[in-house]
Amino acid sequence: MSRIKTIFAALALSIAAPSLAEAAPIPIRDNPDNGGSVFATGFNRSVSIQYEGTNRNVQAGVFSLQYDEGDGWVDFYTFCLQLSEYLSLPRDHERVSGGDYFASGDDMNALGVLYGSLMTTDYVFKNANTAAAAQSIVWEITEDGADSFDLAAGDFKLFTTDVLAEANALWALIISGDFLSTSVDVFAAVRTQDLLTSSVPVPGALPLLFSGLAGLGFASRRQKRATEAA
Repeated sequence: MSRIKTIFAALALSIAAPSLAEAAPIPIRDNPDNGGSVFATGFNRSVSIQYEGTNRNVQAGVFSLQYDEGDGWVDFYTFCLQLSEYLSLPRDHERVSGGDYFASGDDMNALGVLYGSLMTTDYVFKNANTAAAAQSIVWEITEDGADSFDLAAGDFKLFTTDVLAEANALWALIISGDFLSTSVDVFAAVRTQDLLTSSVPVPGALPLLFSGLAGLGFASRRQKRATEAA
């Protein structure tokens, strides 16, 4: 069974207190520049998984979508949080804080590193395998939890060997302590997949722009640690 999300507690509170202002719906749609796919071009592939005891082949990678919070359509990159739902767009979503959605701070921190620090051409956007690996990490955290991360056990399992190797390599970076965690939010909706985001969603072209800067930051932290050790 999927891990219970505390979003239901927040929804119950909103029903019990109708005087509270309702959040404005946020329309989300496919990016018209995708060329007929919801994925960022070249950053998805088919993977073999097991979900709740059933073997499946699914597409995994980085979605390239658009949202509108009142200032026009904005490109952003995102990951699916629910294997139990199909992506159905366009659809109105609600922005939900990670603290209301995820039951565990470890889950939020791990996803915050992945979404906030590793969305560059050096890591997630390196190729289709790394993009699929990042999505697999999101599914593993959502279904089994960061505190028991194991892609070979639990409700979610990943069988595609080259993607599995990339996922374990990304996970080692996530738990290394070398990267900062961004505060995560979720675009949540009924009858479609919930989508990972943050207070400032990762926009199109940003990974290309900041890839070199991220690499320099990582190198400087490594150099500082080496200096301190000496």
